[in-house]
Amino acid sequence: MENNNNNVFKTLFDINVSDKVKSKVGLSYLSWAYAWGELKKIYPDAFWTVYSRKIATTQTSTIKDEGGVETVAVTTTENDVPYFTDGKTCYVKVGVTIEGREEVEMLPVMDNRNNAVPLATITMTAVNKAIQRAFVKACARHGLGLYVYAGEDLPEVDKKVIDYKGIAENCDRFETKVLSPDGFNQMKNDVIALVQGDYPEDASKAIVEYVTKTTEGKRLSMFELDSDNQKLQRIYNFINEVKKQLAAPSGR
Repeated sequence: MENNNNNVFKTLFDINVSDKVKSKVGLSYLSWAYAWGELKKIYPDAFWTVYSRKIATTQTSTIKDEGGVETVAVTTTENDVPYFTDGKTCYVKVGVTIEGREEVEMLPVMDNRNNAVPLATITMTAVNKAIQRAFVKACARHGLGLYVYAGEDLPEVDKKVIDYKGIAENCDRFETKVLSPDGFNQMKNDVIALVQGDYPEDASKAIVEYVTKTTEGKRLSMFELDSDNQKLQRIYNFINEVKKQLAAPSGR
């Protein structure tokens, strides 16, 4: 079994997830859907477990009989909740089992700034997000995308270097074309959507820098056809070129 588990780890660790890595609040991560899809393609019998605890809920009700006598009824029910608590904050526990071996990850329930959520303000939305994150990290314990959580965006041999400065210089020389009002408005909407997309941290930084430099701090939504036609097209070209480079095979 040990040798088999070593094979599982090597198989999953060797999967290149570089083009699936996303960044949010300075942290790199994989989507749970991608991780689950990769696991099931190779190990269809793999499964995951969300651990829970039971809590008792007590309800009281008053019943009045025909004679007007009131009786207080107390009903206690037990429910499963998918999180645990130390009395101040909460955490989830998720296990992923492959080829008979389970790897378990425990993760705090966090807000959108990655701060632990106090018990008094816990929500099932935050719990669900923590479960998804813990699931992906449990997959990483089996090898899938482990290097993402080792402080590396990509393995050293796979690390993709993109010449953002060169792309910017090419876009600054980019030949623009005359746009109709409808074409300009459509491109403006497309550019706004592109800027708001998910990119690796270095790509996101480069996009923000290029947009800021090109617009001189002006909001994209305020762009007008006559004055900002060239700027808009150059931003559009820059982001699409960055996306093209990110999507290119890394050679592994």
